[in-house]
Amino acid sequence: MDTSLQILLTVAVLILAAKLLGALAGRVGLPVVLGELLAGVLLGPTALNIWGLSWFAPKPGMGSIGAEAVFKVLAQLGVVLLMFVPGLETNTQVLRQEIAPAFWAAAGGVIFPLVAGSLVSHAAGLGWPQAIFLGTVLTATSVTITAQSLMNLQQVRSKSGSILLGAAVIDDVLGLIVLSLVIAMAPQLGQASSAPWRSVAVTLGRMAFCLGTIFWLGPPLTKWIFNRTERLHGMHTELAAAVFIAFLLAFHAQWTGGMAGITGSYLAGLFVAATPAHERVSKEIHPMIHSFFGPLFFVSVGLSVDAWQLRGHLGFFAVLLLVAILGKVVGCGLGALFNGATSRESLIVGVGMIPRGEVGLIAASVGLAAGLLARETYAQVVVLVLAADLVTPGLLRFAFPKDTLAKAIAAGGGMDHIA
Repeated sequence: MDTSLQILLTVAVLILAAKLLGALAGRVGLPVVLGELLAGVLLGPTALNIWGLSWFAPKPGMGSIGAEAVFKVLAQLGVVLLMFVPGLETNTQVLRQEIAPAFWAAAGGVIFPLVAGSLVSHAAGLGWPQAIFLGTVLTATSVTITAQSLMNLQQVRSKSGSILLGAAVIDDVLGLIVLSLVIAMAPQLGQASSAPWRSVAVTLGRMAFCLGTIFWLGPPLTKWIFNRTERLHGMHTELAAAVFIAFLLAFHAQWTGGMAGITGSYLAGLFVAATPAHERVSKEIHPMIHSFFGPLFFVSVGLSVDAWQLRGHLGFFAVLLLVAILGKVVGCGLGALFNGATSRESLIVGVGMIPRGEVGLIAASVGLAAGLLARETYAQVVVLVLAADLVTPGLLRFAFPKDTLAKAIAAGGGMDHIA
């Protein structure tokens, strides 16, 4: 079969499977992204292994990269856009409310999983670059899943909800900083250099220069582009401008600063959010992501996973999952507790920060592409993300006082809606 036909058929089948399983997950009260991820797991080497079927496999001697490679490129473009959206939707008003407990909860939720995950991974036999990166992946928190859980419990506007959402947003920023540092420093961590501090200084200098130029030139450049865009004729020109800025800053972050490209796209979202076109861009970019790029990315993660690789590593996986859960509960809970939150509110914040969702999957995919995660470790991370996301809604419902939930349900008419 011709490669272009393979691409058309492959993308059609994968989007259909992702949306069907995503809709099923939504109907039973689970995050839609989990259903899309599960679609990839079922179609990948864990179950059906569609890449092993002759209908999808590239023909020998075609002189082409094949449908699978093209599909992976599309999924990587989706990664950039997926991280652009959290920046675009960062709510600065939430950050201003309960800023102290939110910041320290986020800081604890980064430090505890990072340190504990790195030590446990190194003790299990991973080298320090790989162990530190795995600890970095555990720092992630999904704002989307956290917000959805709070909406289902009708606790978004509660004090605990405000702290939790603020902490989740700050956690995104801190996690991206740590991720970029680890990506940039990985070559130095894995090599014996005669002048290690010189290499470190060069790496940090590249990052500082890159971030300096982004924060110096990014906001005025974004405003200038959107001012010119208003004069253009045609449809969706503002969305095109936003996508251009996201890809440009992602390229600059990775090529100039040696950081993860998603750092640049996240910052691009922040800059676009400060323009008058913010709401229109947000409204137009969601259909593109939810209908095409998002499902392709999440299903690609599942396709990359062979869950059978967990055999023989169940002990390490169980310890890693425990670290992932307790790292957030203890780290975030203590950070909130020591900054004015009650013990109940601290428990709610800690539990609510457990889900890794799309943020953890994106970080893991970056590590796989950079060679910092072996494929079997990557499979463990994906299953870990699934497990953490599945246990959070139940634990969060348990953490909230029953009388508080009963009042909210009575006032709001139940919890039938899914965000």
